[in-house]
Amino acid sequence: MYPYVVADIGGTNARFALVTGKKSNLYTLEHVHILKGQDYSSFEEALRAYLALVDVKPTAMCAAIAGPVLGDYIQMTNLSWGFSCKAVAEQFGFEAFTAMNDFAAVAAGIPLMGEDDLTTLKTGAPKAGANKAVFGPGTGLGVAGVINHNHQWLPNPCEGGHINIAPSSAFEAEVIKAAIGHLGHVSAEAFLSGPGLVNLYKAICEVEGSTPYAYEPSDISTKAIDGSDATCVTTLETFCSFLGSFAGNLALTYGATGGIYLAGGILPRFTGFVLNSDFAAKFAHKGPMSPYVENIPAYLVTHNELAFNGAAAWLEQQLKA
Repeated sequence: MYPYVVADIGGTNARFALVTGKKSNLYTLEHVHILKGQDYSSFEEALRAYLALVDVKPTAMCAAIAGPVLGDYIQMTNLSWGFSCKAVAEQFGFEAFTAMNDFAAVAAGIPLMGEDDLTTLKTGAPKAGANKAVFGPGTGLGVAGVINHNHQWLPNPCEGGHINIAPSSAFEAEVIKAAIGHLGHVSAEAFLSGPGLVNLYKAICEVEGSTPYAYEPSDISTKAIDGSDATCVTTLETFCSFLGSFAGNLALTYGATGGIYLAGGILPRFTGFVLNSDFAAKFAHKGPMSPYVENIPAYLVTHNELAFNGAAAWLEQQLKA
């Protein structure tokens, strides 16, 4: 079966790796290369460039794509690339080629994660074989679930990042009201993302009656952690509150008694702040359904190659079907 190619392709970067084996739950990845999408006119051109770098004849490939995957033809959301899975397989001589949504690949990687790949944000006791859910604040807010069916893990992507954000206090209601005036629709992504941290800061400034500075997301988190700006402290505290509420909502929505997993690029920058916030309390505060979620754990995924591992797991599952 080995080697085969996995890819994680977003609007900016096309990341490729060669899977050469498996050790314990995780896959052995070699020849990891990052190509700039704008440097290539098509997916096929980028793939050809990667294969020239590794000089290996792979047997199969799975590509995790930032965009919907609804059939044989894939059209990317933030790149002009479009391709037929069948045509790619024929052109490159793959025995199998499959594409999947990029956050579906993240979800597929969740069951592979061990204790060393996770930081516990909320303690609990995950049920073996039960549904899991994952979300990732980054440039946007990806959301997906993963369901165990007949001893196979099936990723279930969705557009949960675009649901309306919900308040859990009068102050949060005022913050959302302020954001509505500027954004109209205030989704979870509007606050729970890198750009969302700036939206949240500006809304809090409006509620407090202060003038916002031209901060970047990293400015807000840095000033919150060192305590040099009180409004930034309030912003990051409120971010963590919304984060916990959203995580608990996701546990209810997916019936995720197997655990909630957080990924994405921004949380590792302030993990300690999250741990000392009311994240866990907001997660568990669900009115009459509080007993349902109180024992569901939440983890931050610290493994760097979650999507690659998920794509590899999904490809192997397809090959065995």
